[in-house]
Amino acid sequence: MTRWEYLVRASLSESELTALGADGWELVAVVYNTDRMITIHYLKRPAREAG
Repeated sequence: MTRWEYLVRASLSESELTALGADGWELVAVVYNTDRMITIHYLKRPAREAG
């Protein structure tokens, strides 16, 4: 069974997304928060094994 780790970040630029993708992160959702007028990015990648 694949274990996942998750990352949530606000207002990422294209270059930041590219760098995260190179590090194994996959963008799974983007939500615009109308109250705060920001874009929230949700990413996941397979969890790295400890030790």
